[in-house]
Amino acid sequence: MTIKSFALTALAVALSVPASAAVISVYDVKNQAQSSSSCGNPAYGLYTSTLLRGSKSGCAHFYSIQDGATLTTFDDGTAKLVGSAQNKYGINASFDMTFTGFTNTYAPVKTGGSANTADWTFYTGLSADSSITVNTTTYFAKLVGAPDNIGKMPVFQIGTGANDKTDAFGGSTWLDMFSANGTPMFTGGNHWDLNFDLDLRPDTELDVPAPATLGLLALGVAALRLSRRSK
Repeated sequence: MTIKSFALTALAVALSVPASAAVISVYDVKNQAQSSSSCGNPAYGLYTSTLLRGSKSGCAHFYSIQDGATLTTFDDGTAKLVGSAQNKYGINASFDMTFTGFTNTYAPVKTGGSANTADWTFYTGLSADSSITVNTTTYFAKLVGAPDNIGKMPVFQIGTGANDKTDAFGGSTWLDMFSANGTPMFTGGNHWDLNFDLDLRPDTELDVPAPATLGLLALGVAALRLSRRSK
């Protein structure tokens, strides 16, 4: 391979591979402190309105978030929520959701935890593959406030009191849920809820190293210059 052809190959590879989004912060996701006294006061972070698994009791709607759940925010305006939860009857749920459309301002908001929204931020969308799996059945999620109700209904909110339950730092959102074939699980004012506290992991506001593609780009440019000088 000539110097020129190597240079052009390196440039092509560098320009064809997208750079990764950089991590801004990582949070541990915890149950918010409010509980249901009629169900034995279980701590919970997920509420599955209209879906009962493990019992016909309304207590089956409440799922406690398990250790290891995380929310990771990125500099491309997205946030990744992953983890699991369990109701008092031993039914497991797992969530894998990518929020999109970061913004510093949004209305309306949910103020059940606090009316002071000074440090709140918002995400106004969800990726199409965002889902919650209960037992072995996967349900796909959309924000109640998006895409059809932007500016009319709440979206995903993060901040002090944003869990919509207490004045702790956390997040919350209302979700419309759909089966795998796209059929809505419910109509009217029903929705699933996420309400949780967030604990920032120490030293996780990361600086992601420059992508390898930048090295390829620099190498390609250098080789191309050398090729021109050798003529």
